[in-house]
Amino acid sequence: MRRIAAIFFASVLASSNAVAKGPTRETPQIGVNISGAELNPGKDKRNFDYVFPTRAQIDHFVAAGIRMFRIPVLADRLLGAAAPGGATTEDWRLLQELIDHANDVGATIIVDFHQYGRMRSGLIGRDGAATRDFAAAWGETARRLKRHRNVIFGLMNEPHEQSAAEWLTGANAAIAAIRASGARQLILAPGSYWTGAHSWTTTDNAAVMKGIVDPQKNFAYEAHQYLDRDSSGTKPEVVAGAGASRLAAFTEWARANGARAFLGEFGFAATREALAEGAALVRYMKQNPDVWIGGAYWAAGQWWGDYMFSIEPKDHRDRPQLDVLRER
Repeated sequence: MRRIAAIFFASVLASSNAVAKGPTRETPQIGVNISGAELNPGKDKRNFDYVFPTRAQIDHFVAAGIRMFRIPVLADRLLGAAAPGGATTEDWRLLQELIDHANDVGATIIVDFHQYGRMRSGLIGRDGAATRDFAAAWGETARRLKRHRNVIFGLMNEPHEQSAAEWLTGANAAIAAIRASGARQLILAPGSYWTGAHSWTTTDNAAVMKGIVDPQKNFAYEAHQYLDRDSSGTKPEVVAGAGASRLAAFTEWARANGARAFLGEFGFAATREALAEGAALVRYMKQNPDVWIGGAYWAAGQWWGDYMFSIEPKDHRDRPQLDVLRER
């Protein structure tokens, strides 16, 4: 978003002894982003500048039938300056605890580097140091998590400053590092330009991102989609018909290229009109299971308060959007 199965994938895709969980062609699974650990980059006082998702949040949504969670994180907080095999940070310990708990309750965790196409060293794909740092961060993350069957790797949230070709260079470097670690889990690869589904086929994402190279052939394209006038997700109003139409061109592109897709972010307000368009969006994914393997609503989060898209319970009551996500 612009600044503002007992296990999710139940079948093994790559081989009978693969660690990765691959999708079925059955109903796409709808999950939730749990925001908090990515907040206020550069300010690193936990529980003051940012807050880590909790087991209680996982338990609440699992009880409601949600079994997949995208967890936005920052690579520097997660890994610190540790060399491969070095000491772990407190954020890493908290993430590991969350992954283990999710596994115990039959849920999947998507680890999402929520950095908008950047590392501290620069723009991924354009700056050599940033590209190397990005690949190294994913290589180390994958090395540590390669035996966790309930983990999916979300390469990066919404790259947008670099060209699609530049971003592809960075994405392929990270994928190569992940696979070199021995990890075989599913990888989610976004495009550039905020990875909007609505704009995918009108930019060079459509041509360039076909160049993703995964030796395991176990990846899906990650797109994001909001339903306001400019698809930015910054306003509560929705465009009539957007829920049923904005994924269409991207879906046809993916189908024509034999690709799978995951909607890493979508969100809508609790008005009658917005709930109807949100329901249409979810329904569209479920009607196209040959392409869509799932999506994650934006967002839950302990600090969201009255944020228009929040799905975090308020006063011990669920938000109306949760009913849309649970529809069969």
